[in-house]
Amino acid sequence: MNINLDELRKRKKYILCKKHPSLDIFIWNYNKECQYERKWDEYTIQTRGLITDTEGNIIARPFKKFFNLNETEETKIENLPLEIPLINVKIDGCLGILYFDEEKPCIATRGSFESEQSVWATGYIRKRKFKRQDFKKNYTYLFEIVCSESKIIVDYQGKETLYLLAVINNKTGKEIDYIKEAKRLGFEYPQKIDKNLKETLDYIKNLKGNEDEGVVFKFSNGLRLKIKCEDYLRLHKVIANFSTLSIYECLKNRQNLEGLLKDLPDEFYGWVKNREDEYKTKFKEIETHCKSIIFAMLNDKDYSEGIWKIIRPKFELPSVK
Repeated sequence: MNINLDELRKRKKYILCKKHPSLDIFIWNYNKECQYERKWDEYTIQTRGLITDTEGNIIARPFKKFFNLNETEETKIENLPLEIPLINVKIDGCLGILYFDEEKPCIATRGSFESEQSVWATGYIRKRKFKRQDFKKNYTYLFEIVCSESKIIVDYQGKETLYLLAVINNKTGKEIDYIKEAKRLGFEYPQKIDKNLKETLDYIKNLKGNEDEGVVFKFSNGLRLKIKCEDYLRLHKVIANFSTLSIYECLKNRQNLEGLLKDLPDEFYGWVKNREDEYKTKFKEIETHCKSIIFAMLNDKDYSEGIWKIIRPKFELPSVK
């Protein structure tokens, strides 16, 4: 299977492309702006570390972008398939995508062939003497990289390893039994959770953010969704040092919000967008009022009505404290 590179290039505002330093292959990755503006379509959703050659032939086919529970129409609880999905613990590392330099295995991360995590993971897999023939032909092996370079929130007590997440057919997108493959090759894999949806939601409520990130659901039709525990998200927000004042300062200084988003989980993007719209709307309202007040002052007219409009309170009944 190949993908239309012209369509990817048309979306260059939302899809980043990097060439391999020595091979004629490219890695395509949607950017923060795509996530923030929700510019999802049949092309952007596929570029989560997609690797192609110069003709658009798929060299490595990673997961499509998958969303949080209730984030899209498809992932709303009432629209989920009527079946018990495969539920796994979500490992708190970064995605590793297997590809090959002739016979030598290499691992890229979502947007880079040369990131610290990809260098570490490539070294890890080569130290274990893996070769191309060890892996099924025309399949992409996806890993979660856990190492000191990839630590985010969860403390794995110094453990460094690769967890096999999935094995995907490059042409069809169909997956084979990754647990069977992990056992065959000697890789670790995420813990399976044998619970139904309600039990899993209760389980997530009790997770500690420094010990677990959350869970991933996979349905038989290929749909994946994630649920991160609230404690994990809270810790992530604290570490990113993010608040309403961060957004305010950025807008006040006429800076792009993209710099603020780089360390923030995409679960918060909707909240950030709402705050941005709120502050810009307030700015426009005050700007409009001030213009009329200034004109009234310059013309020696009564401008008190304009000021009273600005300070008009919201309706509130009296209360006794």
